[in-house]
Amino acid sequence: MVIKVLSILLIIKSMESEVDSQGFFNNHVLLFQSPRIRSRIDEKVQHKYSERSNFFCDLRYGARSHTVPKDIHKLTPGDIDVVAALGDSLTVGLNANARNLFHIGSEDRGVSWSIGGQDTWRQILTLPNILKAYNPKLYGYSLNDSPKGTSGFNFAVTSSMSSQTVNQAKHLVTRMINDRNVDVQKQWKLITYMTGANDFCSGICRQHDTNVILNNAARDLITTLRILKAYLPRTLVNVVFPPNVNILTKLKNAPLKCGIIHTFACPCLFNPTYASQRERILRTIKLWKERIVEVVQLPEFHDSEEFEVNVHPFLDKADLPRLQNGNTDMSYLSPDCFHFTPKGHALLTNALWNSMLTPENHRSRSLRKEFEDFKCPTASLPYLATSKNIWQN
Repeated sequence: MVIKVLSILLIIKSMESEVDSQGFFNNHVLLFQSPRIRSRIDEKVQHKYSERSNFFCDLRYGARSHTVPKDIHKLTPGDIDVVAALGDSLTVGLNANARNLFHIGSEDRGVSWSIGGQDTWRQILTLPNILKAYNPKLYGYSLNDSPKGTSGFNFAVTSSMSSQTVNQAKHLVTRMINDRNVDVQKQWKLITYMTGANDFCSGICRQHDTNVILNNAARDLITTLRILKAYLPRTLVNVVFPPNVNILTKLKNAPLKCGIIHTFACPCLFNPTYASQRERILRTIKLWKERIVEVVQLPEFHDSEEFEVNVHPFLDKADLPRLQNGNTDMSYLSPDCFHFTPKGHALLTNALWNSMLTPENHRSRSLRKEFEDFKCPTASLPYLATSKNIWQN
């Protein structure tokens, strides 16, 4: 099996225009390079702002409260002390900094959209880097490619399916309770949860009973949220819709390697073996997302001033940005044509942040190009939106 995979990678590699004779990388540092390759690399990172650039928002609004709030519905961005994340490789930051297929496999957690804290928002837009603008003492984010000791509270696992987030939640609780830098009872925590892509790509085509699939997904999410509520008071949970993996079938003018990779990475949608199930699979994905909303809206997750769950559907109908000629902008995807580059993580970050400052029933179900629309707290609306606070009015 290993030889087969290596053979496939070698064949795909031969299709790429970037070859080792033009440059090579060591620990993500380019040692030799042509201007053309340098340009291609620069395309995959966000626009970088100078150190003199001010943050997009007036930091007086949404700043840390004078006294620690007791009500989660009066929580500002500056009140968040600790961040954490549960999920799969999209939260791990898998292959975000990979330059070509010979560099895949790295877990670049420091640039992960929901939990990365490498550099600042000026270089790498992530949710923690936004929150650090409001609270420089924020704790729990991941750094760099996260060897042992720097992954923070990023408990996402590559190739994880939804059923595994229950164990992730248990490990998170244990680690956080035993961390001397965290006061579980007093500090406000923000946990971002997103999973489902691997279920869609590798799981649901092998289980033909849709009700079993949906009931298991709902059970796992409920169990995960109950664990967090039972052991981590003063916690706001972001439940983000899993990505619209169907967009991978609509990439326009993508490299030939993408189709080959997708056949192996996402067989449920791309392998001809499961072509007859395609309609059922897409219907199951739609129902899965509806079930997420049903779970998040359960009264038990909205009956406390110290715990709240929000759902963010911005990936529901999301498509990748297009170039002027109508082709898919592949700079948002890593060389594996599946995971995100730092630029792609910035895209997700911007969408999540905007959703956190949008009333529950008005949250976007699609993506806009990063930095085109950046919402901010205001004097009259300084809080993170919840189902019960002033945002709903």
